[in-house]
Amino acid sequence: MQRLEVISKFLLASLASVLLFMSGISLPPLAVILLPFVPQPVLMFGLKYGVAGGMAVLTVATLALMIFAGEELGLLYGIFAIMTAMVLRLLGRVRAIDHLVAAVAAVMLAATAGVSYYFFGSWAAMYGDFRQSMTRQLEAAVQMQEKLGFGQESVTLLKERTGEIVDMILQLLPALLLLSFAFIVLVNLLYLRRRFPERRAEWFALEHLREWKSPEALVWGLILCGFALFVPALGTLRVIALNFLAVIGAYYFAQGLAVIGFFFHKNNVPQFLRALTYVLIVFQQIFTLLVVGLGLFDLWGDFRRLGKDNAAPSQAA
Repeated sequence: MQRLEVISKFLLASLASVLLFMSGISLPPLAVILLPFVPQPVLMFGLKYGVAGGMAVLTVATLALMIFAGEELGLLYGIFAIMTAMVLRLLGRVRAIDHLVAAVAAVMLAATAGVSYYFFGSWAAMYGDFRQSMTRQLEAAVQMQEKLGFGQESVTLLKERTGEIVDMILQLLPALLLLSFAFIVLVNLLYLRRRFPERRAEWFALEHLREWKSPEALVWGLILCGFALFVPALGTLRVIALNFLAVIGAYYFAQGLAVIGFFFHKNNVPQFLRALTYVLIVFQQIFTLLVVGLGLFDLWGDFRRLGKDNAAPSQAA
């Protein structure tokens, strides 16, 4: 009976993961909701029945997709499989959550680059295809804005600067992909924290994410990359600096959110006001930048006094 239960859970985990992946690929509007949870059924199975079992689920799911859905989808699912395998192997070994997220996201980015190069054959062909695709999508978005009656000035401005916007997105594509993968990894880790509260101390060094701080040495990267942007002759190095700035900004954004969450918890702010604040932060650029600034200045201000209290950080929270 126990073996039958394991087999049924094995098949269910494989099927659930593949369905989430195929649904996210087939329904682009739902991709943001569905794709981050593709690894979750396999993670749950692997944590309950062992890492080897989780690896077996990944192998079966990947091979099934390659056989029945094609090599391309199989390799794309393989990127999620790599992430899932790394989380299963590193969970509890790398207890700093930011290190774990960064390591897994970096490997996913490298795997994505490798898969893309395999299909396109050259970086130039890949760049050209991405540029054409993004240009079409942006033009379709502009046409939609015209049909919805948006201001003619903003629509005209978008039309005139379509090429510049596409070029900027392509320059920032490595950072955007890395941050997207980091978001997927973080979502899965947060769900595991909630699903297995008794194992938080085993897996993570921090009991609460509101106590998290970015590495202090990161500020030097911010300074160096900032200076690099003002040197016109650097060329490619400026693009690299821009990508690093985007990633560093995400670190300070996360620290700013941690500061806000700390004071929300400390002052027992109602859930409605917390939700409203987070919505404003996500959808209003000025609030997003303010949160990044808050995270940056927390390095010197230490607003939570985590390093000054004699009590443990969890007690201070």
